[in-house]
Amino acid sequence: MSGRRLEKRADARRARRLVPALVAAGLAAWAGVAPAAAEDVVRHVGRVTFKVDVSQAYPGGVVVVRLASRGRLGAAWAFLDGRRAPFYSDRGVPRALVPVAATTAAGPATLGVEIAARTGDQRIVIPLTIAGREYRARSVPLSEPKRVLLDRHDAAHDGRRLLALLRTESPQPAPGLLQPPVAATGTGFGEARSYSGRGDVESRTDSLQGERHRGLDYAVPAGTVVRAPAAGTVLHAGSLVLSGETVVIDHGQGVVSVLEHLSRVDVRAGDAVAGAAVVGSSGDTGLAPEPMLQWRVYLHGVAVDPTVLAAVL
Repeated sequence: MSGRRLEKRADARRARRLVPALVAAGLAAWAGVAPAAAEDVVRHVGRVTFKVDVSQAYPGGVVVVRLASRGRLGAAWAFLDGRRAPFYSDRGVPRALVPVAATTAAGPATLGVEIAARTGDQRIVIPLTIAGREYRARSVPLSEPKRVLLDRHDAAHDGRRLLALLRTESPQPAPGLLQPPVAATGTGFGEARSYSGRGDVESRTDSLQGERHRGLDYAVPAGTVVRAPAAGTVLHAGSLVLSGETVVIDHGQGVVSVLEHLSRVDVRAGDAVAGAAVVGSSGDTGLAPEPMLQWRVYLHGVAVDPTVLAAVL
């Protein structure tokens, strides 16, 4: 049996463990969902209705797909630009949060949905449009002690460690609205950023391709209290070469927050935290050029604008 077929079977088994609520989803659950908005794309295929919210469909945004059926549904996935997002239960309704990478080109796109069934997988395609969004270019100066960090041999190792955490998929309840971790306005997501002429910092930090800035930067004084953006489980709490003192929180269903450049960490890996719980204090550790907090949100391992998940969850 080919490796691809083995991987597909493993994915199906994994999805059955992660999304058992899908098999019971039906019209009763769908009745609790708000009517389609002007930004929604709605398609009816056989016994299944697909409602696609494209209000946040832009580079760095999220496409939200919900399903309804007059029968039972098996495990399901949504696909966009070669990336796969599983469906999870959100208040009894199957929902997929599909990330749109910041490097995605604006224009026509195709969303695919695959539903596992005993009689064979059902596949449909839904045309949609990715709206344009401009992100500026920016150069960030670093002091010599900060530049030295870029060449440390363990920086790449830390990036790989972080990447493994960013791909966490846990069957926790649907995450609630994500709230900013500090009372300030964050900036910088999506910037084509270089650091003192180095253009490989983003990829070295999380081992993902591309150099669009992955997070929002909050210019707050060192020692500012940093809170969990939503409830979740701490996956990492401690120092990484480039992001400094770092807290990684799994909010469930593929949503992971990363809080970087802290001066102090007040939680440990494995801790369950409530939304708005104190997890540490801001600082200037790692590559931070000044006292700040950086907040990143990864959806199924793809960085998205954190403010989007305060709008669609």
